[in-house]
Amino acid sequence: MPHRWRNFACMGKRVIDLTAEELGKFASEAWDAAAREALAKGLPVTGSRDGRRYRYHPDGRVEDLGPVAPLAGEDVDKKRKSRQSVA
Repeated sequence: MPHRWRNFACMGKRVIDLTAEELGKFASEAWDAAAREALAKGLPVTGSRDGRRYRYHPDGRVEDLGPVAPLAGEDVDKKRKSRQSVA
């Protein structure tokens, strides 16, 4: 199966030259494209939003799989504060 490149807004730059905002947008666009392709093939997609994990099914069902567990050694309070300051 040949590799298909997608035209994302940030593809004119090297990854190291992207700002945090551009990198976030690129990641979001890539995840969205991959999720749509998987769903079109009849495969479920799992993702996180607002601290919870969800599984999206091709038939439109959405399963709430529960809260996202913090990574080992991750400072959850610090992460929450940094998210609040950005918003």
